[in-house]
Amino acid sequence: MAEWRYVEYQELASQERSAFSMGPFGSKITKENYVAAGVPVVRGVNLAHGIFVDDDFVFVTDEKADEIMSANVEPGDLIFTHRGTIGQVSMIPRVPMFDRYVIGSSQVKTRLDETLARPEFYYYWFRSSEGQRSLLANASTVGVPGIATPLTSIRKLMVPLPPRGEQDEIVAVLGSLDDKIVSNECIAATVDDLTSCLYRRAVEGSDGVRNLLLGEIADVNQVAAKPKADGILRYVDIAAVGVGVYDWPERILWRNAPGRARRKASAGDTIWSTVRPNRRSHAFVLDTDPELVFSTGLAVLSPRGVGPALLYEVTRAIEFQNYLENVAEGSAYPAVRAERFKQAPVVLPTSEDCDRFEGVAMELRLRSHQAQVESRALAALRDTLLPQLMTGKLRVRDAAKIVEGAV
Repeated sequence: MAEWRYVEYQELASQERSAFSMGPFGSKITKENYVAAGVPVVRGVNLAHGIFVDDDFVFVTDEKADEIMSANVEPGDLIFTHRGTIGQVSMIPRVPMFDRYVIGSSQVKTRLDETLARPEFYYYWFRSSEGQRSLLANASTVGVPGIATPLTSIRKLMVPLPPRGEQDEIVAVLGSLDDKIVSNECIAATVDDLTSCLYRRAVEGSDGVRNLLLGEIADVNQVAAKPKADGILRYVDIAAVGVGVYDWPERILWRNAPGRARRKASAGDTIWSTVRPNRRSHAFVLDTDPELVFSTGLAVLSPRGVGPALLYEVTRAIEFQNYLENVAEGSAYPAVRAERFKQAPVVLPTSEDCDRFEGVAMELRLRSHQAQVESRALAALRDTLLPQLMTGKLRVRDAAKIVEGAV
């Protein structure tokens, strides 16, 4: 593999007007501009996992989007976060859910000349260790983390420029891993839809609906995690929890665990954020080896007298989520106390209907879990191959063989 030459990133820009541009200033889009449906606004939550999260948007009208045309983005555009969670980079999907999007005030968009530069290649480049170092070189962590003079800094980043065909080959290898990960995410989303439908059907079709409190079917923070000499654990904090999943952290020694590592979970437990609880901050636990220990910013709900899949489904109901938001206390960081969790109203069908639901739902949850485990392994492989491909230490043909065996 010939050594790649490096160029300023702006040399790869499309000839279109505002190919590289920042999101609108705060006064251009405010909460008063948000509407129930329209043009989605891309925020940090959509970029958090690299692969674009084409969901969980706020919207503005088409008229508002037309006012800020330089902030409009389309398939293939790369989006960077320049303030807040800096280092985030993602790409608008080639087949998106919406016709167009606008970026928020904390983002920068870049549209490339695709005769020279494959956007997917540069998405992977900026996610590599070298790309991240380059992107964060002008970062400031004083106050709110940010990139100094973000548009200028991103324009002047030095990036590799391999031949276009070589870019395509690398994208094909890494993209096959991401495609499988996306497929697994679709499995998980389908399971969520199916179990939600089954739960609603069980309640609506039941001859004896029961109105209970969560504390009658679950324990909250039942088991405290106790440090062990030279013990190994995986520590999960609130930032690691997403929609129904949590990042799979590295093993650490107990003596290196933060003081917040206080709550142990067992297989079948449900975890919920206690701080600013919302539908993005809960998950179902099936991995417990080695010991999984959660931050005090998360509540651990352990089923009692009901199946674990049913308990998880009960907490996914919008009524439960609305309850948590209403009882959260505090202004800066509203939080829900354990006793408040126990007092949450829940609805269950008859015991027989619960058992039928559990038998089907648990099988579906296990299938979803298998897909998540596979995705973790594929993501680890991708992240291992990424720097080697981006530096030429691994030939594309050799990487392709490794990936073929994995997918």
